Amino acid sequence: MRWILRILGALVLAVVLLAGALLLLPGEKIAGIAADRIEEITGRQLTIAGETRLSYYPVLGVRTGPVSLSNASWSDRGPMFEAESLQIGVDLMALLGGDVRITELDAEAPAIVLERNADGAVNWDLLPEGAASGAGAPASAEEARQITLDRLFIRNASIRYIDAAMDSDQRLEGLELTLSLPDASGPADITLGLDLPGGRITGEGRVARARTFLDGGVSDLTLAFSAPGGTARFEGRGGIAPEADGHLVLSVSDAAQLFSVLGEQASLPSALNGDLGFDGQVTLTADGAVSLRDGTLRGAGNAAAVEADIQPGVVTRITAQVVADTLDLTGFIGGGNGGSGSGPSGWSSAPVDASALNLVEGEIVLSAGTVDLGVTRLSQLRSRISVDRARAVATINQMGVFGGGVTGQLVANNRSGLSIGGDLSAAGVDLSRMLDDLAGIDRFTGSADASLNFLAVGNSVQAWMSSLSGSGSLSTGRGTISGIDLDRVLRSGDVSGGTTIFDATEASFSITDGVLSNDDLEMRLASITATGEGTVDLGQQRLNYLFTPVALKDDEGRGIAIPVRIRGPWASPQILPDLERAIQLNSDLDAEQIEETAKERVRAEVEGALGVTREEGESDEELLRRGLENKLQDELRNLFK
Repeated sequence: MRWILRILGALVLAVVLLAGALLLLPGEKIAGIAADRIEEITGRQLTIAGETRLSYYPVLGVRTGPVSLSNASWSDRGPMFEAESLQIGVDLMALLGGDVRITELDAEAPAIVLERNADGAVNWDLLPEGAASGAGAPASAEEARQITLDRLFIRNASIRYIDAAMDSDQRLEGLELTLSLPDASGPADITLGLDLPGGRITGEGRVARARTFLDGGVSDLTLAFSAPGGTARFEGRGGIAPEADGHLVLSVSDAAQLFSVLGEQASLPSALNGDLGFDGQVTLTADGAVSLRDGTLRGAGNAAAVEADIQPGVVTRITAQVVADTLDLTGFIGGGNGGSGSGPSGWSSAPVDASALNLVEGEIVLSAGTVDLGVTRLSQLRSRISVDRARAVATINQMGVFGGGVTGQLVANNRSGLSIGGDLSAAGVDLSRMLDDLAGIDRFTGSADASLNFLAVGNSVQAWMSSLSGSGSLSTGRGTISGIDLDRVLRSGDVSGGTTIFDATEASFSITDGVLSNDDLEMRLASITATGEGTVDLGQQRLNYLFTPVALKDDEGRGIAIPVRIRGPWASPQILPDLERAIQLNSDLDAEQIEETAKERVRAEVEGALGVTREEGESDEELLRRGLENKLQDELRNLFK
């Protein structure tokens, strides 16, 4: 916090001026003379009430009653500095030699008002322009450097910081500070404690060249702070501007608690509220810009190498490169649905927190070996993420998923409610891995190419899947379906397992309100073609699909079609032959030919192959219906499990 550094500098300067004036002036009228001296140097009125007592042994010093120093002429906030008492001790031998060596300075319950007006003027500027050459000012800069301080102790201080330009009025209570400056040009050691509404901050540090630091220069320094919810340590160089360059280690165990202690309102995703950290080189410029180099960023169970340039503001501006071996993002999407997404509760309804999109803008180049999304894993990710006014666009230059590659764009928009969308192209996707991860179906093998554009709204995976809209296409090369041999089913009626080998598959689809519709599925086998049409309710995880294999039998490609209706939840669908549809599809075949071939085949083979016995008065159609229903219902049920 920039203004805390200004507070400490102004506090030390004010107290040292008082101490110097008091100790340089002996006599019973020390209080009045000291007041005149301070006013002569600063233009401020010093009031010392009560008795002022001098001591000569064992320590040369003075103790005052209540002390106050007036504010800048443009301020109406009362005194800039007040204290119940001041106790000051000096080194007698140094004083005789012309130096002021303060061995002890103790301020009891000081109250300090620091103020910046609308024009940028500050009230802690105690030496106005030209004062250095005025009466009573130090003869030279060297003379000013002879004031040293063995120990400054401030107890129970209160500080009020007012910034009219930012319409800000902040208060701190319970500040305790110790400062040691035994050599005017040497190091200063500082410890502090500060009580805030959310907890207590403690810190310690060393400034290698205190005079250079207080004069606005840069000095080697180390700082360490601890607060409820986090710690920080810095080692490098810095100035009071503030500006710094060095090695920073941050560790946050409870982000919400830490922000509360600092009086900040920040809403972070719950996944980022636990163990957060940074370890690397940092550069802070006087305008508040931060550069990170050779850094390691830790959060939500992840670690990544990071280089970034950050410009703080109401919305933080970031330009960064992030490289990680592995990233686990399940904490940002409610943990996903595991593998199949077919549990009794369906898709996860855990809220997805996208508030981080409102806090940052800029561009991030992200590379990761693997990314765990809960429902699946990505590999070899190379992407560029641009964020503008709570809308993030991820351009995917490379991404491995389901054994294939994906390119395109993904968009997350949190400007007026969360929505996600994308326009993706995939090549060489493994059907087995994709269907197993997304739907728990493990019967298909093959490689697929696909395209998809989509849009979904809501704050959970369940809301996304129920609102999904878009379109796409799918094409495959050679592959298999285990658990059924369609060729054997249609030629002999044998449905006792096996494997279907297909040469190619093509389909296109549209999605509206979470329901995928398809009417042009075509699957080609050696002697069979299969078509499909129907819907898949992605939100409710339900199927209503008609799959129709056709056995080719003549040179014109005509054959008998036996449609199969797949209906119900995709975890356990009901699979039945649709004989009414079969009659409609086969009605254009030669009736006499069907009668001569089908009757003989049914009579000779159905009873044995389908395991049924003709009942008295049962027609061929009834026998066929009964046999196929029994076998297909048993065997095809496993196709989509």
